[in-house]
Amino acid sequence: MATRQNIGLQNIGAQTVLAGGVINMGDVYRKYCRTNCNGLRTFETTGTGVRLQTDGIYHLTAVLVGSGAEAGDITVQLFDNGVPVVPAVSTQTITTADTEIRTFVIDYKILVDASCILGCNSTIGRTLTLENVSDIEATFSSVVVNIDKE
Repeated sequence: MATRQNIGLQNIGAQTVLAGGVINMGDVYRKYCRTNCNGLRTFETTGTGVRLQTDGIYHLTAVLVGSGAEAGDITVQLFDNGVPVVPAVSTQTITTADTEIRTFVIDYKILVDASCILGCNSTIGRTLTLENVSDIEATFSSVVVNIDKE
């Protein structure tokens, strides 16, 4: 039985994210991955996200705890190579600014394809980020992202 490859990121420091801003997923708290025949690791972290570098199906679960700077809806969305993933979104309504804490959950599967480019087998990697796509500023006190390669 093969062991699943996985990565866990967490950011438990408070971060204020402007409307339209990228949410910092944080540092690696657990990781198990291998390299492919080209020497690429399955997962690489970026400044604010994670890159999936080998072909396969990945299961992402993101749990964020946050509040809003003002009353309104806060929406967190997953982005794949800078493109919004329409069904991977979580919205919470804030009625009392700064004191009302909400939990956002995104659960989504991502397919990373292998292809043949100019006769060479290659994988088109995917960089995943989370963004505050709402019109109000949000403060996140906890961000935990787990990704398993299935």
